[in-house]
Amino acid sequence: MAKQARARRTHELVLDAAAAEFLRHGYPRANLQHVADRTGLTKGALYGHFASKEQLAQALTAHLDEVVDQLVARTTAEDLPARDRLRTLTCALAERIEADVRVNAALRLAMDEIHSTPRPPKVLADLRALGERPPTAPLADLAVVILVGAYCTAPDPDRRGLAERVRDLWDAFPADGQALSGTSR
Repeated sequence: MAKQARARRTHELVLDAAAAEFLRHGYPRANLQHVADRTGLTKGALYGHFASKEQLAQALTAHLDEVVDQLVARTTAEDLPARDRLRTLTCALAERIEADVRVNAALRLAMDEIHSTPRPPKVLADLRALGERPPTAPLADLAVVILVGAYCTAPDPDRRGLAERVRDLWDAFPADGQALSGTSR
């Protein structure tokens, strides 16, 4: 039992170290030797937990997908108008990005991959799905732009202050949607 608990702790330590490496350098420049150094493991021992850099990235992305699924489920369970639902989801996700290095790194990985795949990352597809019916489609686009824009322009790689920036961006648009429909003057 003690060996399994130690292996789980090491596995978690490797994920955190990999997240820090991916967050700082992105996938192409991430170095598994640096991950091993952060954990105090040899590179061979690191490979005992994850066979490749790709497996590490997939584990982080799976974590992000789980977090997004939980947040979407919680958000859709509430009977809110589309704008409030999307605002709640993007703000909750921004809070998780700030608090969880794995979520932060996984979103960085998704942003790095966005230009090389025809499908949007699951996190962005889920945001779009919450508002994809015609009158709310622009709101879904706005949710994606707010989250991705605030994330990509954050002055700090740890994304401190991201949740506040996302809330401020949502607050810049009137709740009645007039700015989105083009009817405001």
